[in-house]
Amino acid sequence: MALSLLVLLNVTMTSAFATAELETTTQLDEVLALQQQPADPVQMLAARDDNQLAMASPGSSPFDSTAQNGVYSPIMNVVARYVASHNRKLPADEVMQISQAIVYSSAQYRVDYRLLCSLIAVESSFRRDAISSAGAIGMGQLKPDTAKWLGVMDPFDPVDNIAGTARFLAWLVQKYKGNLESALSAYFQGPGFVDRNGVTDICMPYLVKINNALIGLI
Repeated sequence: MALSLLVLLNVTMTSAFATAELETTTQLDEVLALQQQPADPVQMLAARDDNQLAMASPGSSPFDSTAQNGVYSPIMNVVARYVASHNRKLPADEVMQISQAIVYSSAQYRVDYRLLCSLIAVESSFRRDAISSAGAIGMGQLKPDTAKWLGVMDPFDPVDNIAGTARFLAWLVQKYKGNLESALSAYFQGPGFVDRNGVTDICMPYLVKINNALIGLI
């Protein structure tokens, strides 16, 4: 396809999850060092990490002490501006909660925070109460069965939903060996569709939307 997300993101697939290599910054290295990546994505999806369960509680924030130490600050500022620009109705505290969840989950599951941001922007414009005509819910528009499989306890909770979205995206990137076009098409149409048909013209408008959303982060 003429449009290349791989070129736009300037990514190199290096990890066991074939995740995008992020821009080298001391702060980002520290963020990733805080989290221990599971060796097996199936175990990752099956395990209900205590930290992730704590994140599902309204008002709880496992990020606060780290954020206060300035570890997340440079990336957090970029994400917060991006979130606020896409949904100007969000109060400041909710912008920060969403931004923290994106930065934390991108580090936890080793997916590029820019990719996670742009996907959520396209899916819901960062609206926690978004519901599609097909019944997909919340930030990452997770179907109820998918949310349950991912261990999402409350898909309307933005932190829980973002964590599930990151887990699902990481699994898809690993499944398609780092091919972001296939992974994103599978997020849109389902893995079964992509396994049978590959990346088709049906997926193109969605990929273009993601690509356009990424421009604000690169």
